[in-house]
Amino acid sequence: MAEYLKDIASTQLGLILERKKAENDSIYVYNRLTLRAVENDGINPNAIEPFYSKEPVLHEYLTQSGTIIMKLFFPFNPVVITRETEGYLFPSQIISIKPNKHIIPEYLCFYLSQESVAKRLLENYFWIAQRAITVDSLSNLKIKVPSLEKQRLICEYNQNYKYLCRLRKELERNEQDKMKYIFSELNKE
Repeated sequence: MAEYLKDIASTQLGLILERKKAENDSIYVYNRLTLRAVENDGINPNAIEPFYSKEPVLHEYLTQSGTIIMKLFFPFNPVVITRETEGYLFPSQIISIKPNKHIIPEYLCFYLSQESVAKRLLENYFWIAQRAITVDSLSNLKIKVPSLEKQRLICEYNQNYKYLCRLRKELERNEQDKMKYIFSELNKE
């Protein structure tokens, strides 16, 4: 069954940072997500930047475990927030999506990360150079919602697939390091 995103999840647009920006000596310092930090395989902690605020930021503008964040610019790179990635301040170019109880966050994130979904989201924005979407267009996106059992199964397959991809990348890096070592040893002779 397909349902609109607005019927299965609540959304929160990020904070307009310029309104709260302070000098570097403010007592209110937050770890801010940048667009570069939201990658297709998760959050890159090296791209997190400090943000100095004039006043405390509302809790709704900080990432929360069990929600999904997604850039409003292509590539959208939806990411499920975990305990390790909660508490980051997210700007207005990013949206937080909190699924209802009958949607598993990992399933919704997987669904939103599909190429076909990106095409559907962008089909009305072909004339915009930045390839951005609105909150309204995202809210009116139809999502296929299978049973919780099927969602869990899809999440499990996806998790195994990602694990295998990480292992392949690690193996490739190890093989490259071996080859570099072999060539450096051969060059010494």
